[in-house]
Amino acid sequence: MLDILFAGELNVDVIVSGLRQAPVFGKEILCQGYEELPGSSTGNSACTAASLGLRTAVFSRLGRDRFGEIMLGALKRYGIETRFIDISESYRTGVTVSLSNDRDRAMVTYYGDTINAFEAREIPLEAVGARHIHMPSFYLHPRVRPGLAEVYARAHALGMTTSLDAGWEENGQWHDHLEEVLLHTDFFFPNESESEAITGEADPAQGAVKLAALGCNVVVKCGGTGAWYCGRGASEAVFYPAYRSRVVDTTGAGDSFNSGFLYAYLNGEDIENCMRMGLAVGALSVQRAGGVQNCPTLEEARRTIERGTSL
Repeated sequence: MLDILFAGELNVDVIVSGLRQAPVFGKEILCQGYEELPGSSTGNSACTAASLGLRTAVFSRLGRDRFGEIMLGALKRYGIETRFIDISESYRTGVTVSLSNDRDRAMVTYYGDTINAFEAREIPLEAVGARHIHMPSFYLHPRVRPGLAEVYARAHALGMTTSLDAGWEENGQWHDHLEEVLLHTDFFFPNESESEAITGEADPAQGAVKLAALGCNVVVKCGGTGAWYCGRGASEAVFYPAYRSRVVDTTGAGDSFNSGFLYAYLNGEDIENCMRMGLAVGALSVQRAGGVQNCPTLEEARRTIERGTSL
């Protein structure tokens, strides 16, 4: 049996790095680097999970074009099961341009024919036969939202556990089917900006409590400072500080955290160790450009935890 199924978009990240300031229409700024790398939240999450040792599959769409081949090649290098990916010459693979500095990143995504290209009912839970399903980009997939609660309920009936990350909702439709999905979600992983947009709480601890009241366990990721955890229905959140890290590129750090957390969870660890593993994998991911090129290994993550240097 596979450990985890990732359902969502696959695309190449065009990473523009070393920006001194944000771009402004009508003006030109310089950067220090440019790369085309296999990426996407689904790709980052799946490759990191596989690098840590989880038996991993992906359900998605890809074009039989240059970007599609880059992405497919990366998945195969990590030994990920790719037979549930629909690949066609008629599809144009989507792309994300990631503008990154040592503090944060901004992203511009083109859907193409492969992002937001399926409905929830198409996710092949029974055919894959995994222990867990994770969807890394809920808001990037409007076609999935109406049916995901039913799919997650079916996953629970099959004995699977479930998790969800948010992504950004450009149109502000933050409550579009979210509450009904969270009723069937074991772990929800928004970052602090997403948590604030959903709950109206600028304090990530209070945001975590509000989200946990909706029926799920919640981790609110706060970048380089750490993350808050609140168990389902709990009245307080617990803060876990980040590990110190030299930041090169923050692209995919949140996805890496998720995979580290889920690795520990699927190996029977308690929440404290799940949080530590997530933070360690996230800290390692920002030390290198791109989310997929050199995913953290389990040995590296364990060394980070043993070293124990936190902020």
